[in-house]
Amino acid sequence: MTAREALPGLWELPLEATSDTTALIPADLAAAVGHPLDVGHIHHVQGMLGVVHGLRFSPLPRPADWAYLTCSRGEVLVLVVDVRVGSPSFGRHQEVRLSAAPGEPSTATPDTAEPPPLAGLYVGPGLAHGFTALDDDSVLTHLGPRGRRPEKDRLVHAFDPTLELPWPIDTGSTVAGDRSALSLPPESADAPLLATLRKSSRLPTWADWRAHVAEHG
Repeated sequence: MTAREALPGLWELPLEATSDTTALIPADLAAAVGHPLDVGHIHHVQGMLGVVHGLRFSPLPRPADWAYLTCSRGEVLVLVVDVRVGSPSFGRHQEVRLSAAPGEPSTATPDTAEPPPLAGLYVGPGLAHGFTALDDDSVLTHLGPRGRRPEKDRLVHAFDPTLELPWPIDTGSTVAGDRSALSLPPESADAPLLATLRKSSRLPTWADWRAHVAEHG
């Protein structure tokens, strides 16, 4: 098993870990995560260049939904942020690329090479994630547990300046560095800032996460 835990509750699955292409989720990932990953919910989000989706998170202690992300077409950039108040990594982010059809090994030098794309990403409850397409018309596929309720997800504004997230600011633009090229879908445009959610006690806590892990693994 080559899955690695990038943040507590965030597991990255390198490409070589998915030799069984018939499985929705590699069986060994459940052992690493510590609980069964029975898929009962699948949906697809089409990503266009210049559009940022998210940041979405599942509240704790309920519904405490997990998500497994794969790229089923094209290539996407996913940013995951720890929004669990009291977490040692609160406010930190992890940047990953997911690709449906990875190309040949890069010939770039070690100093300039980008991280290789991953096969999949397990996002535990209390972590917020968002994405943008790196290839136009890319598709990010979300897999989740039975009874998952996407309407219970909460949003953090993807452009919250305190998070300093490394969205590719020239995505979809003919002018490098043109931040105006990035846009948000209507449901994300009015999302609150992290500080606002924290002040109103609408963020999950590290204590709730620890209790969740103790109960469910």
